[in-house]
Amino acid sequence: MSPSLMDIMETQVKLSKIRWDYWRDDIIFSYQWWFLIITFVILFIVWIRLLDKRRLLTILLFGFITLNIVTFLDTLGGELQIWEYPKMILPWGPRILCIDLMISIYFMLLYQFFTKWRSYIFASIILSAIFSFIFEPIAILLGIYIQLSWSHFYSFPIYILLAISIKWIVEKLIKINNLTKG
Repeated sequence: MSPSLMDIMETQVKLSKIRWDYWRDDIIFSYQWWFLIITFVILFIVWIRLLDKRRLLTILLFGFITLNIVTFLDTLGGELQIWEYPKMILPWGPRILCIDLMISIYFMLLYQFFTKWRSYIFASIILSAIFSFIFEPIAILLGIYIQLSWSHFYSFPIYILLAISIKWIVEKLIKINNLTKG
């Protein structure tokens, strides 16, 4: 017999309680929890100070698109048991919203400072290597991230593809917007 919607909802209630208990007993105020909070706050302050206010809407559009895609991919990877985040800021919601926000901030900085395609692609490759081969291993060492059936080598081209495709989308949207104004 296949599960019903009621079965799924009952399981979700149990999962929410287990998730809350785990978060309350093992995560909140752990060194990983503090690390995530502090690094996010520092990065956010740096971003606010560096933000080009003249391009605010375009940069925020870029960040919004990035955050949505990264959060979707992180959630999908977790649901498919490709990776897991055992330490998270909040017990519910996107698995590791804090990291997804940080990725979005780094991508927004990349977008802000590298406006020409050639330099943007080069910088995207460098940032993707840093994410894949430095930040991901650090997250593993800190117990924030577990690769179940994933590799840093898979992440590397995906970060590059994300950076390039999101810049392309934003530029197309800006072009469409400018055409409709004229």
